[in-house]
Amino acid sequence: MTLETLEKYVIDAERAFEEQLYLEGKSHLEEALALEPGYGKAHNHMGWLYLFHLKEFEKAERHLKLALKYSPNYSASYIHMSHLLFDTGRLDEHENLMIRALDVPGVQKPFAYNEFGRLNEVRGNYKIATRYYGKAIRWSLDDQEIQVLKDNIRRVRGKRWMFMFSF
Repeated sequence: MTLETLEKYVIDAERAFEEQLYLEGKSHLEEALALEPGYGKAHNHMGWLYLFHLKEFEKAERHLKLALKYSPNYSASYIHMSHLLFDTGRLDEHENLMIRALDVPGVQKPFAYNEFGRLNEVRGNYKIATRYYGKAIRWSLDDQEIQVLKDNIRRVRGKRWMFMFSF
């Protein structure tokens, strides 16, 4: 099977997803995976579908792990897996994934450093979280993203003071 043919299935799935035709998109991805079970990009898109739209976390995880295995340099898989791991409270796994992600071409550094900030924030490591949010700002060139990161720092500073004087 040619890569061009497989990519066409993914593009057709993306078009269906844009129109909120999730089952149609899923069908395109299933066809691609039937032709090439090791096509990481299709696994990533299946993982995305199961994670964000079908809310089937076990299936999402299975597909995202396969995406990372078969296409370790496909940055979207790291983004989707990071959401799954963080949202399910698997912080150590999330941290290990983000350490790997920093070396993957295409994984945006502001995203990765923001994730390290979130990890440290929920762990109560507020100074470290603030530093990571600052690193994310340093790497960002997007004004809206920078504003979100500044808001993250402001929130963490508030938590730091709140927890410093309580309990």
